Parts: sequence; structure tokens; C-alpha cells
Amino acid sequence: MINLLNRKEKYEGFSLVEMLITIVIMGVVMMTASSTLTTLIKISTVSSNKTRVRSESEFVLELVRRTVRNSNPSDVYVYSTVDLRKYDPNQNTVVDNVAFDPTIKTRYATSLIENEVGNEIHFRPYGYESWICIAYFSSTEDDTVGYILKTSAQDLLDKQETCFDETASRYVIPLNSEVVNVKSFEIAYTMLKDSNYLIRFDIEAEPTQWYLAAGAPVKKIVHRQAVVSTEGIVW
Repeated sequence: MINLLNRKEKYEGFSLVEMLITIVIMGVVMMTASSTLTTLIKISTVSSNKTRVRSESEFVLELVRRTVRNSNPSDVYVYSTVDLRKYDPNQNTVVDNVAFDPTIKTRYATSLIENEVGNEIHFRPYGYESWICIAYFSSTEDDTVGYILKTSAQDLLDKQETCFDETASRYVIPLNSEVVNVKSFEIAYTMLKDSNYLIRFDIEAEPTQWYLAAGAPVKKIVHRQAVVSTEGIVW
């Protein structure tokens, strides 16, 4: 009979303590790698979203640079109507604030004076019968969410209040996407000696998706400004 108790083979392996230490080390490494990867993804997303905010803000400012410059100063009107109306993103319509409904026409009766700040501008480029209207309104769903809107209409000379009313809803175009929240859009002008207007546009916008803490060195809000002069011909 073979005596199994006298076998001299030796077996090597890890002890329970060594296995536990190995598992703990692997877990720490995996958690560190996962945290680093998550941080990189967040930073990349934040960078992309902020770039988008800059791009859309520049798009709006380039639009006003090209169109307002070629407008007759006598056909440029600036209004402060941010409290009169709101934008419904679901229906793509501008709705009147019922509380201010009786005063809407009065507010549009005259343009703001020099250096007063408004949120809405109407102008008619040379050679065109249509007026272009650009305005900032907050959302009907959330007052902290804002949109810059563009529309066009004809025969506004005596009825400027109709440019953004609900009957013109099919012409309303949001100039910023859902991932960009416009905090403010301010317009003011100064009269020049040659009867032209020097108009200042200020945009303050931010991405709707932001993953960095409040104390992060990256600023969430983007500021952009454009100064445009009309080029009316003085005879």
C-alpha cells in the first residue's frame, strides 16, 4: 500500500491575508481610475458646452452687425418689454403678460431715448420693405431661462407692437438652442453727430448643463458685446 502521508510534494499559494490585500489594492486602483475618467468626461463636456455658448452668442452678434449696420437710423427702434411678454418654447410663440396687456401698445408707442437699456430692437435695412425684430424674453416655464428671438414683419411703422404678437408665431426663430440659457440681452444706443446710431449689444449666457462645483476656477457665464454703427447717408 502506498503511504500517502509520506508524500514530500509542497504546494505554494496565497494566504487569505495576501488575497485580501491584493483585492483592496485593486479596488483602490479601479476607483481612482474611474474617478479620474469621470472627471475628464465632465471637464470635456463643460468645455464643449461653454464653446457652444460662445459660438451661439457670436452668431447672434454677427447677425446684428450685418443687418443693423445697413439700416436707416430713422427706422431703428429700441424697446424695454422684458416684463410684457414671455416665450413659450413648446408652442414657439410669444405670449403677452395678461397683467400688462393694456399697456403693451403704449410701451411700443415710442422708442427708448439715448442710453436707456432695452431688450428689443426693430429695424428696417435699406432697400427692404420687411422689418427685422430681435428681442429677449424669458420662458413661460421658467423665469430663469431666457431666449433671444428673431422675427420679421411688414408695415410696422405705426404698429410696432404686432411684430412679436401671437399672429406672427410662424415667423419666430429662437437664436439660441435649448442647451444655452441666455441670462440677459441688453441694447442701448448713442446718437452720433452725423445722425447715425452707435448701438451696443450685451449678451450674458451660460450652458444649461454644468458639472463643476461653484468654487471651480472655470466661470460658467459667458459675456459677449458688440458695438454697431448705422451707416445712414446724410445729404
